Amino acid sequence: MKGPAPMPAFAKPGQDILWKAGIRLMIGWEGTGAREPLALIEELAPAGLVFFRRNYPPGGGPELADQMGELQRRSISLWGRPLLLAMDDEGGTVKRLPPPHAQLPGAPEQAGLGPGPIRAMARSAGAELRSLGFNLNLAPVLDLSVPGGIMSKRSYGEDPQTVIAMARAFIGGFGEAGLFTCAKHFPGLGAARVDPHDTLPTVPLNASALAPHLSPFRALIGEGLPMVMTSHCSYPGLGLATISTFSAALIDILRDDLGFGGLALSDDLEMGAVAKNVSLGEAASSAILAGHDLALVCRERALIDEAHRALSADAIDGHLKSPRYAAGLARLEAFLGGLPAP
Repeated sequence: MKGPAPMPAFAKPGQDILWKAGIRLMIGWEGTGAREPLALIEELAPAGLVFFRRNYPPGGGPELADQMGELQRRSISLWGRPLLLAMDDEGGTVKRLPPPHAQLPGAPEQAGLGPGPIRAMARSAGAELRSLGFNLNLAPVLDLSVPGGIMSKRSYGEDPQTVIAMARAFIGGFGEAGLFTCAKHFPGLGAARVDPHDTLPTVPLNASALAPHLSPFRALIGEGLPMVMTSHCSYPGLGLATISTFSAALIDILRDDLGFGGLALSDDLEMGAVAKNVSLGEAASSAILAGHDLALVCRERALIDEAHRALSADAIDGHLKSPRYAAGLARLEAFLGGLPAP
């Protein structure tokens, strides 16, 4: 990596706060054109954007590639830093590009093929995403498949070693194509019985029973995993009886116990597990102050603005001086400063 992205010399008062608040956000948008994401870049200075199927333009791949290039150039011009341009391309039920773009099979089907074919498929799919301007795939899932759990259709299996081997191949293939990957959902969502998109789940396992769920994260972090996404869940067995996303103890497990030095991302804060319990502003602030580097807000502009206001208030109130907050800011500046320009 090249080193930290230099902060621009701002001409207008308060723009340094906007820059520092925006760098903690990865955000989505509603429509298909470049107008909305360009406005997000210009007004909020985000670290990254998340692409969904709803954003696929009528002009297909060529139009999408043009848009992604325009967004990168605008961020660099205004804020002196490239963007993380991300999508979830797990395969199976979670894929964002329609045919004729590459359609990866789901994780259970991938596991049936084995590591070699997974790596080759990931490399090919990654090359296509890279050609469209993306640099981050918010995958793979490291959650174990548990009977009755919600992740079975998105998991490589019940055995931690199988999950490790298949995810390693997936990460390797996308890495060879020039994309970063983000493993999810730490510390493991496989035993959850309700979907956090709808409501807050509880994983009713003690620390010993959760150890196998942590092992894929532990192994791949040891191999240089660049990003981890946490889960919106309650883990009473780890002392996390409320929403884990807001717990500094969760991030301490990730960083201190597992030795993770990369970027920690929240899951989408618009999900029901969060939205039914706290305001979006409180959620964004709590996630960052707990030690996440990036907070995801993936759709509604009003909620994105609420998150940005809360993070701006945190910066003004001096949270930037706290070691946990400052460390996250430094990691992000260094990571974004090392991204290749378009």
